[in-house]
Amino acid sequence: MGVLLAGFSATANAQEAELQAALDGIKGKAPNAAELAKVAYKKNKKNAEALVKIGRAFYEQKDTANAAQFARYANEAGKPKYQYAPAYLLLGDIESAYGTDGGKAAGYYNQAINFDPKNPEGYKKWAMVYRKISPKQAAQKLQDMKAQCPNEDVDAITAHIYMLAGDEKQAYENYKKSDITKLDKGNLNEFVRCSYFTGHFQDALNAAEAGIKLEPRNPTFNRLAMFSNYELKNYEAAKSYINKYFNETDSAKFSEYDHFYTALIYQALEDNANAYKQFDKALELVNDSSMIKRWSILKTVSDSYLKEKEFEMAIKYYNDYLACKPDVNFDDHEGLANIYSKYGDADPAKKAEMLQMAVDLFRAAGEKFPIQQVYATFMAANNVNKLDDNMKNSLAKSDYLKVIELLGSKPERTKGENTMLKTAYHYMMFNSYINKNVAGAKDYADKILAIDPEYKPALEIKNLK
Repeated sequence: MGVLLAGFSATANAQEAELQAALDGIKGKAPNAAELAKVAYKKNKKNAEALVKIGRAFYEQKDTANAAQFARYANEAGKPKYQYAPAYLLLGDIESAYGTDGGKAAGYYNQAINFDPKNPEGYKKWAMVYRKISPKQAAQKLQDMKAQCPNEDVDAITAHIYMLAGDEKQAYENYKKSDITKLDKGNLNEFVRCSYFTGHFQDALNAAEAGIKLEPRNPTFNRLAMFSNYELKNYEAAKSYINKYFNETDSAKFSEYDHFYTALIYQALEDNANAYKQFDKALELVNDSSMIKRWSILKTVSDSYLKEKEFEMAIKYYNDYLACKPDVNFDDHEGLANIYSKYGDADPAKKAEMLQMAVDLFRAAGEKFPIQQVYATFMAANNVNKLDDNMKNSLAKSDYLKVIELLGSKPERTKGENTMLKTAYHYMMFNSYINKNVAGAKDYADKILAIDPEYKPALEIKNLK
């Protein structure tokens, strides 16, 4: 008996030694690797596990022919024959990585599932292949896995599948169901991104903070923690990440978007000096491929200066904005006109000049965009009227009459159109009155009351003797 056991042990040791020699030879790309594999095969013909190991080693070296051959050897050695799941997994991996038939790869993985339904690898790999055809069916396959492998985090895997398919919404819906404490850094990276880009900023922040605990210097986690805090109006918290992101992460390159967001944080905290520095840095980096366009930054800077009543700078940046925006529309022209209007309202010394600029811009915009002619004429009239002294010079009369001409006979008007028409009638009512045309004033009063029967100024004019 002892002799027999000794003989068995010696054979097993020889098999193991030749297997290891083959694996080392393949990994080390030895010239005789194929011969070593052949020797190991002869000693391990009935050892499916060993044969798959050799096949895997060839696969890792991109030797698909030998990898597939040893997968077939393993399948033949399996018990029962041709039902060895690891062999089908290897064949699926070969086809998935180097083949052209995703369906063939999925078929191999399906065989692996059939012969070993408790092994999650077949389900995962099938789903990874099939996601390119149907992410929904891939997700369903993972639900099948859940029934057989209840300890697997199906939600996280499903979310990963959807992220690879470019469906951030579905990725988020699945990640939010997973246990965030069990997600690795790769899953957390996806979770924070799909949460942020679908507008779920609190979830993005939670995922970012969980990621920072694993990798404090990770740029994505720190970046989106900063951005998410800003979106949640946690401005001081957002500010705390500025230094962390720019100085304490492993990011080699910062984008114009980073500087733009940083500027917005400083702006929200009313630190305009730092805000403008960051806006300038963003403008230095922006290009045709940028996520945020130059004109978008320029508009934001102009708005910021306008809020501070720094009108000259607001105008400068707004003109720069108009110069590079590819599709300038009526609203864009109105924006500049409104800056001039506000400038005129705020500075008596500049009033006449600035209001006239606003008037000219509104009139020009009305001609350029005929669909907005009524509104543009109305706004021009309002600004002209500011230049008059209690209507003494009737400066706005022609513009308000134009509004009446365009709207007065219109059978159906919007609420906004009624407001504009009522204002135009109001002007003409009082203009008529101060020019001692009481009959004309009463006529306009009637027109106003047809729109608003309780309008007191019109009622007062109407009741004049």
